[in-house]
Amino acid sequence: MSPNLVTHRARGSAKRVFEALSRFRRVLITAHIRPDGDATGSCVAMARLLRAHGWEATVALSPLCMGPPRFLLEYADCVAPTNVRARDYDCALVLDCGGLDRIPEGPLRDAVARLPVLNIDHHVTSGPFGEARWVVPDASSTGELVYRFAKGRKWAFDRETAEALWVAMVTDTGRFAYSCTHPSTLKAASELLACGIDSSAINDRLYLYASEGAMLLKRKAYDSLTTWFRGRVALISLTARDFRRAGVAKSEIEDVIDIPRSIPSAQISLFFYETKEKPGITRLSVRTRGEGLPFSAASIATHFGGGGHLRAAGCDLKAHPKAAIETVKAYLAGFFAES
Repeated sequence: MSPNLVTHRARGSAKRVFEALSRFRRVLITAHIRPDGDATGSCVAMARLLRAHGWEATVALSPLCMGPPRFLLEYADCVAPTNVRARDYDCALVLDCGGLDRIPEGPLRDAVARLPVLNIDHHVTSGPFGEARWVVPDASSTGELVYRFAKGRKWAFDRETAEALWVAMVTDTGRFAYSCTHPSTLKAASELLACGIDSSAINDRLYLYASEGAMLLKRKAYDSLTTWFRGRVALISLTARDFRRAGVAKSEIEDVIDIPRSIPSAQISLFFYETKEKPGITRLSVRTRGEGLPFSAASIATHFGGGGHLRAAGCDLKAHPKAAIETVKAYLAGFFAES
């Protein structure tokens, strides 16, 4: 898929989602598999906002692969994805998720399939699903959309809700450093700060603290650093064996993609990893930078069955890391053959 085929136009509206929500009382809130800070923060914040205004809202996310943002689950009524039953809810509100196939398989996905679905998202590859949706690809994060949703209703934010939205925005914008950070993002962030959140403590929990195993795994990633095509592509890789030896999950090293991104000439940064939970499946995280390029992170990931944002995306390849790396290199060679 060429990045020129990706539309940035907003689809649906917050008003339609609110009107649909108004017909229901018991709301199941969930997000994509392997929830990150944006998915977790958006779900927790929305659950708190809805509960404060008369809904029964429950979050269904697994903390097992969530990493540091898992502390937010203390702020909302939560249920394990394996314990979800459709009959306990009137609708499903799916946040930060580009398609129903991105919801964890099992009871949670089965329940969502039986319920009326509403969707709020900001992925450029987000597909149309649900009876009401609000998809804004140019938004910095789904957290910023939840913020706008609440402001449109004139809802206030308590400290815990503000913290959840802060985590959502700060993680998806790279601490407000990525190009998806807009004036509206910083304006929203300033209001959240005014709610009394401790941004320094949150930063430490998200980015500073790390186990010894996580530090050793990052060293392994540094050792794997490689470049292709005269430095225009930089990559690192980790195997399931690396994760087992370190005794940590991928969610504990979310910033490891910054290793290849640190190469100034790298227009494409790649992180190939095979987790101990799914040996034989290689997950690929893609980051891109630069203007006027014939590719985007989303177009690269989409080629291999994944999706995401213009500059940050991911996909799964049914191969061990070594074979997956060669497959992706062969595909990217087409972009750099004449360089």
